[in-house]
Amino acid sequence: MVVIVTFGQTRSANTHENGVKRIVVAGAAGNLGQRIINALLKKDVEIRALVRVGSDVATVEKLRNLGVTVFTVNMVNADEVAAVCQGASCIVSALAGLQDVVIDTQKVLLDAAVRAGVPRFIPSDFSLDFINLRPGENRNLDLRREFMGCVDASPIATTTIFIGPFMDLLTDQMP
Repeated sequence: MVVIVTFGQTRSANTHENGVKRIVVAGAAGNLGQRIINALLKKDVEIRALVRVGSDVATVEKLRNLGVTVFTVNMVNADEVAAVCQGASCIVSALAGLQDVVIDTQKVLLDAAVRAGVPRFIPSDFSLDFINLRPGENRNLDLRREFMGCVDASPIATTTIFIGPFMDLLTDQMP
C-alpha cells in the first residue's frame, strides 16, 4: 500500500517552452534516486539530476546515457541549487541519511526550490506514516517529522509518500 499525502496550494505547474514538465531529482546517484528516475523516464518529462561531488562516475555516466541532464552541485549552496531548479515543476528528494542530510541538506534544497519558484516539493519521506507516531519512538522518523515542520512553514506545496507495509516491517510484524 502506498499513501500519498499532498499539502499546500496547487499552483500552475512550470512547463518548458515545448510543454514538457521539468522534474529535478536530488540524490539521483543513489539507489532510490535511480529508481525514481527510471519511473520518470516512462513519462514525458525533462529530468534534471542533482548529484554531489564525488558521486560514482559510472552511475553519473549511466544517467547521462539515459538522457538525464546531470548537475554536480554543492548541496550546501542554495543559490547554486536554485539555478538548476529554475523552471522545474517539481523537486523530488531521494536524499538519505541522518540530521545532516534529512534536515540540513533538505533545508537547502527546500530553500532553493522556493527561490526558484518551483510549485511542488516531494521530501525524502519514502517511509511509513510518521505523522501519528509519538516523538521518540523512532529517531529516523523523528528527523522526517522535524523536516516536515520546515516544509509546513514554507510557501511551497508538498507531497509526502508513505510506503506502508514495506516500511512497517521495520517497526512491527506484518500479517
